[in-house]
Amino acid sequence: MPESKSRVFKAPAASKSATDDNLKRRKNVGTACLACKARKLKCTGEPPCANCIKSRLECNLDETTDKRRRGALKRKIDQLEDKEGLLIRLMEVLRDTSDRRTGPLLNLIRSNASLPEIQFYIEHELPRSDSTLTPELTDIWDAVKQRQPWEPLSERSVRDIQQPSEIPCFSVPAQPWTSIVADNNLVSHLISLWFTWVHPFCNWIDRDLFIRDMQAGSLSATFCSQFLVNIILADACAYSDYPEVYGVPGDLTSKGSHFYEQAKRLLDKEEGRISLPTVQGLGVLWMCASITGRDRQEWICRGQLAYSLQELSEASAKSSSQVESDIPVVQVIHDTNWGLFNLSMIHALSDTKGPAVKLPQTPRIPSNHESDKDRWHAYPHPHKDVASHAPCLFNALCNLHQITYSLRACLFAQSESPHERLEVGNGTLDAIRELSLWAGRLPKCLNDTAVDMPHVVSLHVYYHTIMMTIYRVLNTQPSCMTATNHDAIISPVHAQEVCLSSARHIAHLTQIYHSRWGLDRMPGINIHWIMAALLTLLETLDDPASRAAFISLTVAARALSRRWEPTRGLFHTIQTTAQQYGVLLPAEIQPLFVDPDQGSTSSTQVRSEISETSMEP
Repeated sequence: MPESKSRVFKAPAASKSATDDNLKRRKNVGTACLACKARKLKCTGEPPCANCIKSRLECNLDETTDKRRRGALKRKIDQLEDKEGLLIRLMEVLRDTSDRRTGPLLNLIRSNASLPEIQFYIEHELPRSDSTLTPELTDIWDAVKQRQPWEPLSERSVRDIQQPSEIPCFSVPAQPWTSIVADNNLVSHLISLWFTWVHPFCNWIDRDLFIRDMQAGSLSATFCSQFLVNIILADACAYSDYPEVYGVPGDLTSKGSHFYEQAKRLLDKEEGRISLPTVQGLGVLWMCASITGRDRQEWICRGQLAYSLQELSEASAKSSSQVESDIPVVQVIHDTNWGLFNLSMIHALSDTKGPAVKLPQTPRIPSNHESDKDRWHAYPHPHKDVASHAPCLFNALCNLHQITYSLRACLFAQSESPHERLEVGNGTLDAIRELSLWAGRLPKCLNDTAVDMPHVVSLHVYYHTIMMTIYRVLNTQPSCMTATNHDAIISPVHAQEVCLSSARHIAHLTQIYHSRWGLDRMPGINIHWIMAALLTLLETLDDPASRAAFISLTVAARALSRRWEPTRGLFHTIQTTAQQYGVLLPAEIQPLFVDPDQGSTSSTQVRSEISETSMEP
């Protein structure tokens, strides 16, 4: 529940006797109303105060400004009473309501809804016409009543997940890298979050060399710079709930904004000088601007990155110098080139535009399981560490994008020339077959049944997004067959089957991610892939498998939209598209569209089965 409690009262008609009585009985109060503070008057404290009654003003009292110990204790008691009341009401709903009604409520809770949102739904939106007690809820309630007060609750993995570790993966200094904070622990926390949840999939920075140079603290370092550090910190703030990550306290849209603005100032100071950390930082800036809705900055950064990477690659081709540890700088630049090409392809598929970075012509070092000793664990949760297999994933993603790049004419030609007919030749068919076989050729450590690492799950979610995108184009765009072997690979029936199968795979993989690591630290780029699956499934909600997948993905999309405010527009695209198609959304997801600030679901124009049935006599 929010700690700030403001009460607004409309002043009634003034009464001289009432005013005099209030003035006579005035007591010492801990805080004055906002009107009395502005006018520097003594306030009676209890709204509406005597001064506001006399002046016929609204009396607004913010109790959080009362810094006395008694006031703070009273607010804490009020908060605990509110939460107790919500818990009791929640238990009543779960006990006395049917599965048809509790399903939406449980989905709302699973979407990481805040306590005020849950309370608003229970009190204002939950239909109360159905109060039958199902056998399942009866069994649960009986078990709760039969448990003795001294009987301990069973241990659950959920409890372990919620218990954070206080030791960051990497210990790095705040100075001289950022002037925003001087707290080494906070900076170490954010750097550890970013390299745990973002970097293993979006990999164009040599983590070990970056950490080494950051720990050394030299501004002349080869693999670290102030700009790169600050933009990583800005992006990492989305994955932390520490109060220091907010530019404006409590404002979700301000997370990391202070680091972001510092990074932009540092980039401007470089005045076009191109270095490895600058190019790598532009990649992080591009990703951060995209997910936080800074569209103009994203567009500018896209052009800057393409030019700077080309200049860096040409400069590295003329140099073979090495750093002290005998690691070739040229090879690191090659890996950066491939990593940023991967990022460019991810953005291209999300934005339906051609990639900003061309396919690199530099060689890659194959992954070696024997030399890969890197470990990964789900910081800040004290999970057991596992082998990361980050080089294997990097190579797999590069191979995937080599195939996808050869299909760019099929993927992006329609967005550039929507009226041209799509030509599907033998080369395109061969690339589509290669794409279909890609997952089956992965090493065992990257198999979709290996769920020890979230970046492996993300890899398969992304692969199925590409499959959906390709086959949706083949299914919806007119084609001129020039291939000698135009078999069933591009038939409309097969294309629809592939799209639905991939969308359901994405739902299954997202559920795995949710159950293993939660959704709080799922990278924001995933919401684009989830949205693609939702729009595919929307057309077949009458199918039970599609319906179940759609519900679980909507819960995930709502959870991600709570952490990244600008992505709420993408989430509500589901609602708009459903209205355009005349599709009724499942009743189980109805509360996910409730906006307490707007008053009810009717203000968001949600059409669902639950709203239709509630109108029946």
